[in-house]
Amino acid sequence: MLYEIICEQFKQKRIEFHSNLNTILGDNFGSNSIGKSTFLMVIDFVFGGKDYVLKSTDIQRHVGGHIIKFCFIFDKKKYFFLRSTDDLENVSKCDERYNVISNITITEYCDFLKAQYDINLLEISFRDIVGRYARIYGKDNLNEKRPLDIVHNESAGAPINALLKLFDLYTVISELELLLKKKEAELSAFKNAQKYKFVSSIGKRQYSANLKELGVLSEEKDKISHDLDNKLLDLDSVKVEEVMKLKQRLSVVKRQKSRYYSQLTAVNNNIKETSSLKPEQFDDLLSFFPNVNLKSILEVEKFHQEMRTVLRAELKEKKEEISRLIFISQTEIDLIELNIKEIVQIPNLSKAILAKYSNLQKRMETLENENNAYLKLASLTTSRNDMKLRRDKMKMEQLQQLQENINTKMQEINDYVYAGKKKPPIVTFDKNQYIFETLDDTGTGTSYKSMVVYDLSVLELTVLPILIHDSVVLKQIADEAIEKILMKYKNVGKQIFISFDKISAYSLESQKILMETKVLELSANGNELFGRSWNNR
Repeated sequence: MLYEIICEQFKQKRIEFHSNLNTILGDNFGSNSIGKSTFLMVIDFVFGGKDYVLKSTDIQRHVGGHIIKFCFIFDKKKYFFLRSTDDLENVSKCDERYNVISNITITEYCDFLKAQYDINLLEISFRDIVGRYARIYGKDNLNEKRPLDIVHNESAGAPINALLKLFDLYTVISELELLLKKKEAELSAFKNAQKYKFVSSIGKRQYSANLKELGVLSEEKDKISHDLDNKLLDLDSVKVEEVMKLKQRLSVVKRQKSRYYSQLTAVNNNIKETSSLKPEQFDDLLSFFPNVNLKSILEVEKFHQEMRTVLRAELKEKKEEISRLIFISQTEIDLIELNIKEIVQIPNLSKAILAKYSNLQKRMETLENENNAYLKLASLTTSRNDMKLRRDKMKMEQLQQLQENINTKMQEINDYVYAGKKKPPIVTFDKNQYIFETLDDTGTGTSYKSMVVYDLSVLELTVLPILIHDSVVLKQIADEAIEKILMKYKNVGKQIFISFDKISAYSLESQKILMETKVLELSANGNELFGRSWNNR
């Protein structure tokens, strides 16, 4: 519980609190600007809020930066802290004399309070719990028609989700939310892949057209397979393309081998023509030219013979080289034919047939990829929608339970306040929206009373540790209900902080409760929270 608040700038330096109801009293004139709402803002500040600084700008302007010291008691042990209005992000841990020991972040501080109040809810922060039920003039949660909202125009679903979390009914929804986010991420990633052309994107009409074309192409492919004794039924486009490449290479190697054979024939012929000339072979020449110098011719022939000896050696080397190349070519031919045979087991398969089959297979694979992408998108979309439906159904089941719990408790409290004579407020949930009303009674006083009844119901049903109600909430409620509400405040078993004025206008029992629970009394002319008012001219 909150034990005390100390501020040197206050008229009353130290305020000590009760474990149940704590009342900040105004005067019987209903004086304004004396500090009732401001002090409730200070209490909210002590519980980790920031509105005391961010929204009470007149305080910061006229008082300036100041220190709020405060102490909590948990399990009979006191914990001392202070916060400066000049530093909203940190809280100082102190000793019993408020000497600073260390600094912690506001998040760490709120986590400390959450643990000390034994709030074991993982889905919701401490501030999202208490901030919604600190109804103080200047904050945005005073709309009596929208008591679940913490700010005006809060995003759809946020108030309901916060309430589900506070009632510990959100965990099962949260698990489905995570699965839904995963499905949505998968769908988004697939759509992005389609957007950037990594994956095909077609519509239902194209999908149907693809199915028809696939039927035609399949018949053509089956016909080719049938013509070739069904040997191609298990060939895909990659294998067909590989066979075509092998056949192209086979043609190149066979032409190369033919050129080598031609060269070898020429070399063999040259080798045969290297025999030497004999003297009797010149008889015909002498018959026509009796004076020819036969000796000189024989010397030239001798030179030619020497040259032929050299050339014969080179031709033999060339023959061996060409023979080796022919052998290499034949080896490659044998290997290529073996590879082709292993792939298709069909001899003499023409390039034309292979090309046609390959083109058919490639086109079919393109159409199948397009259709598979269409089906994948449809599957991802259906999966996402199914998960969303599952999440929404679970949420509605949890909301029905929540609705029943709150409405039952509100009827109980309303019956206590009005002795069963008046209709209770009811809340109705519909996924991300809610309606809060009192049937057949739309009066202002009833609406504010209903909001108080709602807050008390939540306080009793959950781990909500505190409640703050400003006089702007309570002054709208009819006198007959105030006494019972004050009694409920006092006996609920948790700390409640309220501001109240004009107490003489209420019943003696109400006056008694207010005086017993008073922790601070403020009035005009020097008895304001800061000992002065700055709204006078």
